[in-house]
Amino acid sequence: MTESPKYQVTQKHGAFELRQYAPYIKAEVAVSGGSYRAAIYKGFGILADYIFGNNIAAEKVAMTSPVQVEESRKIAMTSPVTVSGEGNYTVAFSMPSEYRLETLPLPKNESIRFVEVPAQMVAATRVASFYREQAIEKAKNQLADWVNQAGLQPTGEFSVAGYNPPWVPNFLARSEVMVAVETPSLNPS
Repeated sequence: MTESPKYQVTQKHGAFELRQYAPYIKAEVAVSGGSYRAAIYKGFGILADYIFGNNIAAEKVAMTSPVQVEESRKIAMTSPVTVSGEGNYTVAFSMPSEYRLETLPLPKNESIRFVEVPAQMVAATRVASFYREQAIEKAKNQLADWVNQAGLQPTGEFSVAGYNPPWVPNFLARSEVMVAVETPSLNPS
């Protein structure tokens, strides 16, 4: 069984969960052009090459799950710059918990970057298919409705998390749509 970022379910309502995630590190790559499915394969290939030992230390890094994919959106200019526009995606692998930012092998591929993800609250729901854009959009809309009804505020983009290799049939695969959220303050101002 592969390692996944650790979390605790703090609330469950039907198909929706509110989860408290512990901090973790992810390796990510921006890919552009083509469909959602093509982006997954392209990004997966680049990141898999890194963890299978094509890095400065020639060190293999254990495979983890999920593979996270999010469509990049146009946003205001900030630092660091985020890829923007239609058909641009970010594909990410979480790194095994044994690593710290300073102990990860450096990638040979300069398009790979490491991101420290802080502890965060995340709303999530299962999706019927990891590769079918229509099913993903439906799940995103349902999750957005639940987040709004629950009085939560999204703090990032919706992402899709796939917990199985790409060759696992869709009907057997575990996939989710997720979004980081800010919960309403319990102390009135």
